[in-house]
Amino acid sequence: MTTTPASRLPILDDQAGRAGAPTARTDPASLRWKPSRYNVFRERIGFVWAFNSRSAAFARLSTEEYRTAQRMLAGDLETTSPAERDLLRSLIKGQFLIREEFDELDFLKVKNRLTRFAAKGLGLIIAPTLRCNFGCEYCYVDLNANKMSVTNRARLMRFFERKLQPRSRATVCWTGGDPSLAMDVVGELSRRFLEVCGERDSRYDSYMITNGYLLDDEMLDRVLDAGIGGLQITFDGDREHHNGRRFLANGAPTYDRILDNLERACRRIDVNIRVNVDRNNHETLHNLLADLAARDLGRRASIYFAQVEAVNDNCSSYHDRCLSTREYAALEPVLMRQALAHGLQLNGSGLTRLHGSFCGANSQNFYVVDSNCQLLKCYNDFGTADRNGIGSIGEDGAEVIDKHHNLIKWLSWDPFESAECRDCKVLPLCMGGCSYHIMSHDMEVEGGCLKLRYTIDEVLDLYGERLSQIEPGELAAGGCTTGGCAKL
Repeated sequence: MTTTPASRLPILDDQAGRAGAPTARTDPASLRWKPSRYNVFRERIGFVWAFNSRSAAFARLSTEEYRTAQRMLAGDLETTSPAERDLLRSLIKGQFLIREEFDELDFLKVKNRLTRFAAKGLGLIIAPTLRCNFGCEYCYVDLNANKMSVTNRARLMRFFERKLQPRSRATVCWTGGDPSLAMDVVGELSRRFLEVCGERDSRYDSYMITNGYLLDDEMLDRVLDAGIGGLQITFDGDREHHNGRRFLANGAPTYDRILDNLERACRRIDVNIRVNVDRNNHETLHNLLADLAARDLGRRASIYFAQVEAVNDNCSSYHDRCLSTREYAALEPVLMRQALAHGLQLNGSGLTRLHGSFCGANSQNFYVVDSNCQLLKCYNDFGTADRNGIGSIGEDGAEVIDKHHNLIKWLSWDPFESAECRDCKVLPLCMGGCSYHIMSHDMEVEGGCLKLRYTIDEVLDLYGERLSQIEPGELAAGGCTTGGCAKL
C-alpha cells in the first residue's frame, strides 16, 4: 500500500523519467547514450523478448532486430534504413537506451524517498477484531476474542481526522481475525471516514480481506454500504487440503460454502482470490483451479498465488511445510500457466511499476491498527504489539509513540544500502522487497525478495505469449507500438 507524493521533483514528471527521449526532430546520434542497467532480454527461437524493469517497456524483437539493438546498446548508433532509425527511437522511447548523464539508481532513490516521506495521503490496515471463526493451524494471529470498543472507535475516528490532509487520498484495508465478525465496527468507522474524505475533497479507497464464510447477500449489502470496493478471499488448495487446514473452529469444512459465496460476491464486487501454496498442497492445486473455472469465475474474479510462510512464533510449527523462496519461485510460473489454461485471470504479472516503495510499512503516513488501537507498522506483528508495535492512539486521536526504536527500524530501512539489491535487475519493481522478512532474518535479502528475481525469464515468456494472443497486431515491427514499447 502506497500513497501519492505531495509534490513531485521535475525528474519524476511522466516525461522527464524518460531521460530526455528525443523528439521527431532530434537526431539521437547527436547525443550521448548508454544502455539501461535494467534491460532484460530473453532469447527464444527466432525472436527475443525485450523488457526494461524501470520503464516496464516490453517488446518482441526479431533475431535480426535484436542483433541491431545490441549493436546500438554497445554504442554504435549508426542507422542505414528507416527500420533501424525506428528501432533506435523505440529503444530510447522504451528507455533501453538512456542519456549518458542520467543515473538510474539515484532516480530510484529519489522516487523511493518521495513515496515514503513526502506523501500527503494516509494508509491504514485495520483489524476491527482479532477474533476469527476459523481454526487454521498456521495462522499468525494470536486469537484474541476482542472487538474494537466504542471508545477505541472514537479514538480511531479522531486519529483519521488528524491525519488526513485535504485533497489527498485515504486507503484502508480491513483485516483481522476476520472483519466479517465485526461489520458493525467496519460500518461505523467507514461512514465517518467517508464523511471526512468528502469534507476534505479526498479520495477514499477501501478493501477487505475475509475468509468468505459469512459472505451471504446480507453481508454483501453491509460490505457495499461501507464503501468497500474489493475483497480478498483465500483458498488453501483443493477441497481435501483446504478442509484439512482451513476449517471452522469446531472442525467443520468450509470449502464448498466459500465457493458458493465467492460465486455470489463476484456478481456484485471485485474479488481477488488468493491461493496459498506450500510443500503439501501444490501438486493438487489444479483441482481448485478446475472448480473455480467450472463456476465461470475466470471472467469475474482474479487470482494470485502466495507462498505460505511461518512469519512468527504463533505459527512456528508450520515451518517444515513451508517452501523456501527459491522453491516457491520455481513453482509459481507453472501454477500461473495452469490458471491461464483453465481460463482464469491472473492478478498482475509482476512486470508493472511500483510507486517507489515495496510496502507502506516503511512509509511515514502508514499505520497498522489493532482492535485495541495499538499502532504497528506490519500486519505480521498482529498480536505482538507489546513487543513489536510503535505506540498507540490517544484519547484525543493523537499518535502516541512509545517504542521509538521500532519506528526508527522501519523508517530507516534502505534497500539501496544492500549491494545485492543495488545490482538486481528487478530492483525498480521490488524496491528491496519485504523488509519484515529481511529484518527478521539477520538482513539476508533472499527471504524478502520479489519472486520475479528468480522467475523473470519464465514470466517474460508467459506474458509475452499472453500479450501476443490477447492483442494480435498490437506489437508492430521492432516489437513496439506506434506510441512506444508495449506496456504490460
